[in-house]
Amino acid sequence: MAFKLLIAVFILSCSFGAPALAQTSLPAAEEPAPAENAPADNAPAEKIPGPAMVQTPSKAQTPAPTPPGPPQLMMPAACALGTDCWVVNYIDTDTEKDSVRDYTCGPRTYDGHDGTDFAIRDRVAMDIGVGVVAAANGRVVRVRDGQDDQQPSGEQIQTMLSSNLGCGNGVLIDHGNGWQSISCHMKKGSITVKPNQPVRAGERIGEIGQSGAAEFPHLHFSLFKGGTIIDPFSGEAIDGGCGGTPQPLWLMGLSLPYEPVALYAGGFAPGEPVLDGLRIDATGAATVRADAPALSFWVGIYGVREGDVIRMTITDPLGRIFASRNITQDKTRARQFYYVGRKVRGTLVPGPYTGTLTLERAGDNVNVQNISRALERMVTVISVEP
Repeated sequence: MAFKLLIAVFILSCSFGAPALAQTSLPAAEEPAPAENAPADNAPAEKIPGPAMVQTPSKAQTPAPTPPGPPQLMMPAACALGTDCWVVNYIDTDTEKDSVRDYTCGPRTYDGHDGTDFAIRDRVAMDIGVGVVAAANGRVVRVRDGQDDQQPSGEQIQTMLSSNLGCGNGVLIDHGNGWQSISCHMKKGSITVKPNQPVRAGERIGEIGQSGAAEFPHLHFSLFKGGTIIDPFSGEAIDGGCGGTPQPLWLMGLSLPYEPVALYAGGFAPGEPVLDGLRIDATGAATVRADAPALSFWVGIYGVREGDVIRMTITDPLGRIFASRNITQDKTRARQFYYVGRKVRGTLVPGPYTGTLTLERAGDNVNVQNISRALERMVTVISVEP
């Protein structure tokens, strides 16, 4: 029996600025790819402490004394890194235009990015609620709330950036001794603190959202000393370069390892996956009917690099290869979706199907170690009652 293979690629280059989206169904000709790790239309990144947030009067209180030296930071997102949230973009340490390097000299950033982006899986997770917490003791300086959570168009993002609203809903905290932090893109109506209110490290101040110039639900967190952005992963100023010995500002014992690539989501669909649907819910189907018109396996990746070798397979209940695909990544991307699948003539064999993706990366003169990652998902095909 001849089968028509369905192979497609979704490419989504994610940044703090405007969205850059290309969508193609192969083997048709691919559309031109967006600029590598850059906002569309070269939208400027919002400067920190940028947003003129609405101030709400509150009774002055005295926070705990701030010890000398830089603050020791808690993770500002109340989630498990690598399990239900992921770093998508680090700070760009390269001051040259159109050149990017994160603190390890890797590409997990985009030009001019001045914070760390902690992303959650999808809008479903956002609606359930993922907390944002104060990274250290301090006092709230400014608050803005009331901006809608939305999937903004490029034009909307440009308007927000030009109006200094790119941060969306946010909280600016003074930690003493010239240190401040800002949390952006928080969920509308979730902010629980007011200006002049003291906060303790780990105290909930709101929830992760998608307000302002945000292409996906995430927290943009920036730390600065006297107006200079400081990378909490290296302890260096934003223009301090990369590749040195990091002196991270995270609390001792807090493990926030650098993750060069993350397979953050995957699942099956009874047909071609729809990108807009995966933005909302990226959990994947638990079961598929045997009379489904097609079966596909999809995966979302953060930090895919040019030259990565990606292999995808679907195996049926009898151990046979239902569909497979090998890919050599053509461009470095902040976020990307791939899927492989096949149309079905007749019905699917009932039982468990396994989808597997492996990613292999050869070392280079910057990151000399070879990298191997794998993700496996299963779906059960259920019989259709006659």
